[in-house]
Amino acid sequence: MPRRSAQSRIEPSPRASRAGAPRGPDPRSRGGDCNAIRWESEADCRHCAIRDQALFGALRGPDFERLLAPIRSAPISAGTELYREGAAARAVYTVRSGLLKLIKGDPEAGGRIVRLLGPGAAVGLEALSGGLYWHTAVVARASQLCRIPLHVFADLRAHNAQLADRVVGQWEQQVQSADRWLAELSQGTVSQRVQCLLVMLAEIDGDGGVRIQLPPMTDLASILGTTRESVSRALAELKRAQALRRVAPHTYECDPEALSC
Repeated sequence: MPRRSAQSRIEPSPRASRAGAPRGPDPRSRGGDCNAIRWESEADCRHCAIRDQALFGALRGPDFERLLAPIRSAPISAGTELYREGAAARAVYTVRSGLLKLIKGDPEAGGRIVRLLGPGAAVGLEALSGGLYWHTAVVARASQLCRIPLHVFADLRAHNAQLADRVVGQWEQQVQSADRWLAELSQGTVSQRVQCLLVMLAEIDGDGGVRIQLPPMTDLASILGTTRESVSRALAELKRAQALRRVAPHTYECDPEALSC
């Protein structure tokens, strides 16, 4: 379990809920970090369940805990805005569990969901080069996130050259993921795009490519650039064909071999 650290406490806003509960977005925060999130637990990187997937998985040695001490962790509820597109970047984030969505354009004015990121993903890596966030990041499913202040990367680069390779590797993965989203989710019929999205969701959830949790219909339509009704019809066809079976609320089992993607 993460260790508590009183020194890292960020004072809650007047509207914040009781201490220790996951926080929603502060309506006054329209850029940079969401000030309503209390990053007050040490991340305990040494015992992290996704350490091999995370940015600092290759780090070893006596300086490990000292260098990573500024990293903080927090449980965050669905719907929380992590940061806003165009805001000055203050940190990079790692998804320990849950799901994040990246939105291009104003979320209140029909911004497009351009990617979903699951456990092990680093979010906001563009902060290391340009200093501004390229998207708006919103928690799509209740998540456990780690916040890595930008100065941590400077300190780590000075002590461990492997970090640069790790960051570049993550960056390349995200570029490849963006290309795949553009190629597979923007071409073909709605039915074909829905099936490709189901395959991607199965990969993100990492349950052997079988069990997936579907985002809300509005999010599915935004990802695919179509209407909710079109997505609903495509999903209904897959259910009738037994390629998609509901096993719990928002949770389905899919047959990858029955999907044409």
